[in-house]
Amino acid sequence: MLTAGPTAGEPCSALLHRNSFPEIESFQPLKISLYTAPMITNYLKEKQALVDRTIDQLLPPADVRPTLLHQAMRYSVLNGGKRIRPILVIAAAEALGKTTEEIIKAAVSVELYHCSTLIHDDLPCMDDDNLRRGKPTCHIQFGEANAVLAGDALMIMAFELLAEHGNSRLGLELARAAGSRGVIAGQVEDLAAEGKTPNADLVEFIHLNKTAILIQASVRMGAIAADATEKELEQLSRFGRKIGLAFQIADDILDEISTDEILGKPAGSDAEQHKMTYPAVHGMDTAQAKVRSLTFDAIAALMELDRDTSALKSIAEFLMNRTF
Repeated sequence: MLTAGPTAGEPCSALLHRNSFPEIESFQPLKISLYTAPMITNYLKEKQALVDRTIDQLLPPADVRPTLLHQAMRYSVLNGGKRIRPILVIAAAEALGKTTEEIIKAAVSVELYHCSTLIHDDLPCMDDDNLRRGKPTCHIQFGEANAVLAGDALMIMAFELLAEHGNSRLGLELARAAGSRGVIAGQVEDLAAEGKTPNADLVEFIHLNKTAILIQASVRMGAIAADATEKELEQLSRFGRKIGLAFQIADDILDEISTDEILGKPAGSDAEQHKMTYPAVHGMDTAQAKVRSLTFDAIAALMELDRDTSALKSIAEFLMNRTF
């Protein structure tokens, strides 16, 4: 049974030693957060709307040839989603005192790349999923060939936006996270690990590369775009890596305990496909405790910065307590 988050006045350290996951029915912010639950919810909704508007403006119109391709691209990107990665780009930049149109475009580039990986991940030759964000996956809706091409086009568009930015470090950051020593590496090992004996080193490699490295890159890109110092970039990198790992372990947990309707994708698919997940390797109790400890490690990294990182802290807490 899942239990509630920290009670009023409870020290943060107490939550670290609990043996159950925070209550999924409600979000209760920790003492160290400067954002209340409604505040962080409104913040996320505001940034999500900003990202969605910008994506809608930048994507090719659905009635422009080749129409089927552009329809598939728009369908896959504009069909919902938490937009956590682009929001982290924006929040990291805001923590360092900057918000510009170019930073928003950099944030959108991350989301376009992320959506391209989801399209490819859902293909029959990969995870063969038929539901994404509560709707039929791209290849179900538009066919496999168009899905592959839509994913390719979104990936290229992501780097096109970054090339227009003028800061080559941003494109380099995303490329390093995306390549054969990043997201692609994680996907290759994830597919190869199906049905194999649970292995702690392998599951950490998969989680780090398939998920955490792009979340870390999102935070780093926001910091780089805001001219972070070396110390600021180092601490924000630590933060991004920790919450990235926590995010994926939480995904593993939710896949076991949630439903299709809540997740917007098939629940229980990890077990059906014999995926290498953190609960499968370490057990549910250890997985739940790991999400909490990683979240607090992430927040600790932010507390070393003389900046207003309250939004980032609250995002970390929100992700720890998320239900979807």
